[in-house]
Amino acid sequence: MTHFAVRIPGEGLAEINGELLAVEKDGSVHEAVLDRLQRHAQERGAAVEATVNDGPAGAHFVLQVAPDGSSRLLDPAERTDTTGHAPGPPPGHAPEPPPAPAPAPAPAPAPVSAVAAAVARARAAATAPPGPVPPPQPSRPLAPELADRVAHINALTAAGRIEEASAEATALREALTRSAGTEHPNALEARAMEAYLAHLRGDHREATVLALSVARILCGAADPGAPAAIARAAAAWQRLEDGRAAVIHGSELLHMWNRLRGVGRLAPADERLARRVRAQVESLSACV
Repeated sequence: MTHFAVRIPGEGLAEINGELLAVEKDGSVHEAVLDRLQRHAQERGAAVEATVNDGPAGAHFVLQVAPDGSSRLLDPAERTDTTGHAPGPPPGHAPEPPPAPAPAPAPAPAPVSAVAAAVARARAAATAPPGPVPPPQPSRPLAPELADRVAHINALTAAGRIEEASAEATALREALTRSAGTEHPNALEARAMEAYLAHLRGDHREATVLALSVARILCGAADPGAPAAIARAAAAWQRLEDGRAAVIHGSELLHMWNRLRGVGRLAPADERLARRVRAQVESLSACV
């Protein structure tokens, strides 16, 4: 898998493999980085990875971006090249000296406890507890053949066969993406359904990533359904237990709300939700 080195020294500035990335006026540097990494993934027809150093505080994480724009944070154990070995340093960076031998192989519990405490504090800072993640509602009548497949997925879901329903939704989204493109309304409806089923499975990171990708596309297209899509993504986001992921994805939510605010499309309910998310992001940022 291709690896990139991303450095974000401050707001509005970013480098990828030492090359300065231009960020549009009033644009998000994080969104610009995601767009560029998605373009690299599309050129290669496969997901790419990026080691990201974000902000003056030096937050460090590894991001994987797929050709369809979906992204996820990687645990260190997930990072292997095709030979099964851990990847070397990103281009343009000198290798770090080997660490001193650890006194014991057992994992240290303190960081996990610290992150869990940060998440708890951030949630307590919100003015209301996380609400339920609403099921997606089709924005327009579906073609008969598509309506039949959606009805089948809904029947599986109602019967509690969530894994089967998820597999059907993924297959539907992949087929629609191949035939009509990632941004086609039908493909987006299928991805929104896929996100909801990930939530029902308890995979809140996958639910957040999928819901954010739908919201990102609708927001970029100034679609009337963008506010509802962002709210669904926020509902999934509030269940993340990884503080670092919550900060990254929460920042993207805030950026999308800022875009809607700039064109006068942020309703009072959206403003209240944005304030709660901002409070959580600020609380988490001080702890991770």
